[in-house]
Amino acid sequence: MKLSKRNLHKKEKLTALAFVALPVLGFVVFTLLSLVAVVYFSFNDYNIFRDELTPNGIQNYVDLFTNPTYSDAFGRSIFNTVLLLVSIPLGMIAGLALAAVLQSKAVKKASKFFQVLYYLPAVTSAVAVNIVFRYIFNPEYGFINTLFNVEIPWFANDWLVKVAIVLKNVWASMGTSMILYIAGMLAIPQSYYESADVDGASATHKFFKITLPLLTPTTFYIIITNVIGGLQSYADAKVFGNGTSGSQTIVWFIWEYGLNQGKQGLASAASIILAVAIMIVTILQFKFSDRWVYGEEKQ
Repeated sequence: MKLSKRNLHKKEKLTALAFVALPVLGFVVFTLLSLVAVVYFSFNDYNIFRDELTPNGIQNYVDLFTNPTYSDAFGRSIFNTVLLLVSIPLGMIAGLALAAVLQSKAVKKASKFFQVLYYLPAVTSAVAVNIVFRYIFNPEYGFINTLFNVEIPWFANDWLVKVAIVLKNVWASMGTSMILYIAGMLAIPQSYYESADVDGASATHKFFKITLPLLTPTTFYIIITNVIGGLQSYADAKVFGNGTSGSQTIVWFIWEYGLNQGKQGLASAASIILAVAIMIVTILQFKFSDRWVYGEEKQ
């Protein structure tokens, strides 16, 4: 028996609703309701160990910036989180350099192999990467100290642990940047380079005048995603730095005070501040992107 157009349309509508229902339900339960709960807890003195909840207005937010018991650790976590973002441009530069080399004729045949090799860190667990690098930078028997026959206390000094984290993050992120830059390079019309060859442009001139400008959309995407991810860094502090003062990040602070010490209200306030900061930074990046992000229409 054939379905009428009306029944067929109704069936298609129900099928579509069935497909979108689960993702929407997941968003409502695990994102929207969680966000509402965090906002609510941030205006309460809530200790999960004693199961006590007392409204205290904006006191949690005030304590984060004025109460030395919390403000010192929170300020340090903000400083560390922002400082560790230096690994983003370094990883992008390394990824761009790799992409340029792998797209050159000299290594064209082996390009696929090296792309897979350098991209492996991106598909490796962040926890596993941090554990491996913790052994590499181990002060007693680590690869770095053994190789150079030195005794550098990587985890005992706040600045040295930051250097180690930055080096690790550059290694872990450059593969993703490389793949994205290669994809961007392949999307650039060859006619631009052919016209430049006719004009006698050098390889360096073509790279800086054609390749780099047309890769700015890719660069913008990498910056956006890496900054958002970097501001939410946790494994660096917990697994690699083991919670030392030089490695503590904002998300580590949220975990430490929210789950380890049970101060859910304080941790919720820190979470809201982090979310607002990420939103503001992202909006500003989009706002100023027109000044430096180019596409084919601007060439």
